[in-house]
Parts: sequence; C-alpha cells; structure tokens
Amino acid sequence: MHHPTYTLDQAAPLLNLGRNTLARRLRDAGVLGPDNLPAGPYRGRVSLVIVATGTYWHPICGWTHYGRTEFTNAGLDHIARKLGIDLARLPHPSSRRAQQAPQPARSLS
Repeated sequence: MHHPTYTLDQAAPLLNLGRNTLARRLRDAGVLGPDNLPAGPYRGRVSLVIVATGTYWHPICGWTHYGRTEFTNAGLDHIARKLGIDLARLPHPSSRRAQQAPQPARSLS
C-alpha cells in the first residue's frame, strides 16, 4: 500500500512555514544534514523520512544522481512536535472506517 509523502516544498505550507525556514529549522534540530538529507538518527527511519533518488541529465556533467527528502504522515506529525508547531494529526490509514453512503432525502409528498 502506497502512503503519501511530502517534499520540503509540500510540507512547508502544511506547517505554516516557508520552505527555506523549514529546512533551516530541521537542520538546526538535527533532523536534516547540510545537504537537506536525513541526518544521524533519522537515516533509515522510513516510517518518518524517506529519500527519493533518481537521475537527471546535466548538460555539462552528464547523468547526475540526486536524493530528495520526503516526509510521511507520521514524519510530519513528528517534526511538528519536534519544532513545537500545532498540527492536526493526520489519521492513520488503517484507522479510517468506511464511511456510510449518505441517505437520499425523502419527500413527504
């Protein structure tokens, strides 16, 4: 089952911050390293943070690899707590109940 992840660009507005401010605060808190990839204890914690990797063609260097930090729903909750930001908790996918279909309105005529 694929769970949504959020890049720094996507996570920043959810936390009411700008992208650069979020990245700086996460570096200061020890969540990210100077390269904006997970630092120390956050490496390999795929329940919170993942690193999406890929390649692109650079006109001078040729094929170049990159890594992009992405946060899971649990990761957003964690960094919001760590940074002292109030954030409505995102429901865990397994805790969602199937919602009942709305009943059609009945006429009295």
